[in-house]
Amino acid sequence: MTKVSVIIPLYDSARFLPSLFENIAQQTIAADLEFIFIDDHGSDDSLSAARSLAASSPLKCVFGATASNGGPGAARNVGLKMAGGEYVAFLDSDDALDFSFCEKLYNAAMAADADLAYCDILAVKGSGSTVWSNPVVASGPFDSEKRLFFLKNYKSYFTSFIYRRTLLTREGICFPATRSAEDSCFLTEALLCAGSIACVKEPLYIYQMRRDSLSLGRLDGRHMQRMASFDALLDFARSKNLYDEFGQMLDYLYVKKAAVGAARNNPLARREIRRHCLAAVPGFRKSRYWRSDLKLRLAACLLLGL
Repeated sequence: MTKVSVIIPLYDSARFLPSLFENIAQQTIAADLEFIFIDDHGSDDSLSAARSLAASSPLKCVFGATASNGGPGAARNVGLKMAGGEYVAFLDSDDALDFSFCEKLYNAAMAADADLAYCDILAVKGSGSTVWSNPVVASGPFDSEKRLFFLKNYKSYFTSFIYRRTLLTREGICFPATRSAEDSCFLTEALLCAGSIACVKEPLYIYQMRRDSLSLGRLDGRHMQRMASFDALLDFARSKNLYDEFGQMLDYLYVKKAAVGAARNNPLARREIRRHCLAAVPGFRKSRYWRSDLKLRLAACLLLGL
């Protein structure tokens, strides 16, 4: 059985593909992996370039496409439907993996019988680099104490995780139909549902910080796209009867990651963001996480008058 399915969206990616194929071919368990390339209808020949490179590669490669351009979340959802691996990973076409990424995370997940396994990220900008980390928790059962600690302090970095595929299919976890913070929504849903987790404290995912990166760009209406992603997260939690247990945390995350995050980058839309936030999480001030986070309360007051 395939150990890990690596899903790679393609959008104006042709110039990155030679180095991408060179990188993924060096995965230490490449023979046990499948690479799923999903075309999201950019302006170049990404899909044909990927097919051409795959034809001369020993890697197991499969190809699909969105019905029309829908953004990276939509492309990843297509890939999820095609995946056959025990675990699923996500790789952006302009990034890279340490050669041991799949092996180390898979082995850690198997050792802990974990639904999720994660590592650090090496963020590269020019000739410099920085290590980005999520909170460290002991590998094993992901009990409420660990889960709440992780959720309060996590930075997202969803590509630094591998996800047990049966968890995603059983719980119906997928990316919302949005183009901002869709990755945070996906990861948070997985964190809410995972029964076990494994941590590998090494920077195994290599994130290339480029000025023309889609993830660093700005889209019209991006602030409301971010809010919509977290609206989808609230809907998911309520549909799974998770809101009663985690509602205070989710309200806190909504203000922290959706409202304040959107307001920092969209000063002209702050009135709209404030109005939407108050409608979505009217009881957020009751959250003990909100009350204990003076820094967030100050930012929310200055940016949104909350």
